[in-house]
Amino acid sequence: MLSQSFLAFESLEPRACSFAIPLVAMKRVERLASKTYLFALYIETMHGHKFNLQFVGLRSQIEDFCGRLKANLRANMQRMRLLRDFLPTLYSEYMLADPAKQHNNSREPPPGGLGQLFKYPGDARKLRDKSKLRLWAEYMRDHGRNLTVVRLPTFQKLIRVGLPNVLRGEIWELTSGSMFLRLTNPNLYADLQKEYAGRTSLAIEEIEKDLNRSLPEYPAYQSEEGIERLRRVLTVYSWRNESVGYCQAMNIVVAALLIYMSEEQAFWCLSILCDQLVPGYYSQTMYGTLLDQRVFEALVEKTMPILWEHLVKSDIQLSVVSLPWFLSLYVNSMPLTFAFRILDVFFLEGPKVLFQIGLAILRINGEELLDVNDDGSFISILKDYFTRLGDSAHPTSQNDKLREVTKFQELMVVAFREFSVITEDIISEQRRKHKSNVLDGIENFAKRTQLRNLHNTGKLVTVDLSNVYDRFFQALQSSRLGLGPTKTLMDIETFQIFMQGIATWAVERHDFLSRLFHRWDTELRGGLSLQDVVTGLAAVKQEDIMTSMAYFFELYDEDGDGKVDREGILQMSEGLLFITRNLTPRILSDPHEAVVSPSPEAQADLQSSNSSITSSSTPTPPQYDYLSSVSAFIQRAFEYATPDDLPTQLIDTPSDKSNAALDPNHPLHITLPTFRMVVLADEALERFFAHDFSDSIRLMPAKGAIRQKGTLRELFDSLVSDSVRVAGEVKRRIDDMERQAREQQAREDAMAMRAAAAQGESLHVQQQILLKQQQQQQKREEEEEEDDGADVLEGLEIDVPEPRPALEM
Repeated sequence: MLSQSFLAFESLEPRACSFAIPLVAMKRVERLASKTYLFALYIETMHGHKFNLQFVGLRSQIEDFCGRLKANLRANMQRMRLLRDFLPTLYSEYMLADPAKQHNNSREPPPGGLGQLFKYPGDARKLRDKSKLRLWAEYMRDHGRNLTVVRLPTFQKLIRVGLPNVLRGEIWELTSGSMFLRLTNPNLYADLQKEYAGRTSLAIEEIEKDLNRSLPEYPAYQSEEGIERLRRVLTVYSWRNESVGYCQAMNIVVAALLIYMSEEQAFWCLSILCDQLVPGYYSQTMYGTLLDQRVFEALVEKTMPILWEHLVKSDIQLSVVSLPWFLSLYVNSMPLTFAFRILDVFFLEGPKVLFQIGLAILRINGEELLDVNDDGSFISILKDYFTRLGDSAHPTSQNDKLREVTKFQELMVVAFREFSVITEDIISEQRRKHKSNVLDGIENFAKRTQLRNLHNTGKLVTVDLSNVYDRFFQALQSSRLGLGPTKTLMDIETFQIFMQGIATWAVERHDFLSRLFHRWDTELRGGLSLQDVVTGLAAVKQEDIMTSMAYFFELYDEDGDGKVDREGILQMSEGLLFITRNLTPRILSDPHEAVVSPSPEAQADLQSSNSSITSSSTPTPPQYDYLSSVSAFIQRAFEYATPDDLPTQLIDTPSDKSNAALDPNHPLHITLPTFRMVVLADEALERFFAHDFSDSIRLMPAKGAIRQKGTLRELFDSLVSDSVRVAGEVKRRIDDMERQAREQQAREDAMAMRAAAAQGESLHVQQQILLKQQQQQQKREEEEEEDDGADVLEGLEIDVPEPRPALEM
């Protein structure tokens, strides 16, 4: 496959051979003559590796491919200069450099993670770090490194047995794809740091709260150096992706990355995580995590029906346990040395690894879990299992090699062999199946929460508030609200769309809508929140004629001095015409009849006269035309307006001189009492402010509105209500276990002291025996380290499983 920047290949046989090489990393491309195939290409990379690509197909298609490859190579020539600064940041370049040149130039290892300063987690000797590094050096010499590596089956095996510490960050960067982002976006991380230096936000405040709670067991995060690196990466990412900002557990994941990666590497790896590998995990609604919890429960129900039936019967909430596994990528759930082994495979194979590991944990501990009937015991069993991952899985076996197999190795074997049928296709299918229900649950939960927090709702009932909420976010959102709100404030354009859905007169942009918008924007933010809209609608919807007239008057009293000038009177009349042009006044004899838009026949009748409408049967009450009422309003308003240069009094002048009020050389104004007097002089306007203006806004349900259904109990109630109960029970059980452990230890210490006294052994003799045992153990470990490394793959590797039939869901 050829793109603008990459040449990629994957064999038909899964995992047999694949590569994705940037075009900037190609040193030479030639066309070869071939007798067997129609076409072949010779490619040499910047690291000196050479291979041939042979094509089978229509010659026209092959020629087209080569033409595009040639054009893309030329287009990427200018970007080759990026390699000069990029390659020295990779440890593999330092490791495989010519020793003579490295010595002469006194090269230092490239800057890396905090592990360079504070040591890497775990015992390097027990982890066989040197042997693994030697195997990786051999593979990279033969099959390329970093940007030009070719992935063969051995590549996957080397990753599954665990990465060497100094290469772990680079391999994570390579397998996740963030290495290519860093290559094509040089200096972006540093530029963002400079651009947003000194600025604050709500996300930064949340980051500061969690900094000291990020992997406190690792020494680097007890120092200023580690905290500062973590702060910078989280802060820069919050500015780059403001829709996400900062979310729960993000600090744990970034803290883990920074142990093996530089700040820039961790920044781009976090971007890949949030955008591609686990989308929706670190968002405002956490919809990705909640969706995967539902998928995980479905997989447990399918693969372990007996255990699932027991969990349901015992009312044990699986998501209380499994959600932290997925959210922290197991980093916060088990010892770091084992969690990093899971991350090794996760970055290579994708999110399916999270499901496979979770299912394997439940399968291995299934018998014990079937004996518990409450959440506390369930959590306690799994927590104890995680603390013993380094112990032998078969301590009583007569086979020496079998006794050396640890519980963690057993976990990896079960995950990648027994649950190899859990593929990305199955996970994607399950996500599609449950996505709608999960999003409905998130939206219902968010809706209920926001509606409970609303105030100043006036006479709006619960149904009205629900409809306002639906229409508000329907106008704002271009996607499902459960995916995370992109905006929370409504601008003037969106406000017009919102009003079109609830008011028949808001069909086009008008000065009245702008005035209404600015009146509701009490915080002067240039946008309306849900609370602003609710408060504004509550003020409009109250059917009190005096309050309604005052509200309308204040929309045009721009300076708040209680006066509306000549221009304001004209704008006020235009506003009345804008609202009433599609309305018919209420029938005076029935003040409770709904306002409706007049039919064409009714419009013709209204335009003919203002007299009573008669029929052959019972006569109907009179109706009035708003157009004539508004015309009369303009005349009376200017007639009774007060000149600015005279004392406030009513103007008693003949009607034929009223047009003199239009003279701009004589400024005048009306006050609220005058406005009320003019309105009350007209029956149609009186009825408009008493009822029709309020009723013209109809809070009807929106199309596709969020339905109030039952909550996702397993996703929300278990994370809120049950968590409190579970936490208390777990604490009590842990305290009991610790107390029993202390008592047992005290008894054993007393027995040891009595035995030592009885045998007459002194403390000095005991210390000598212990020292001798430690020396013997160290000697054995050194002998093991001198092996050629072959047993790393032989004893620890987990074979790539044979393809199995897909699991039917």
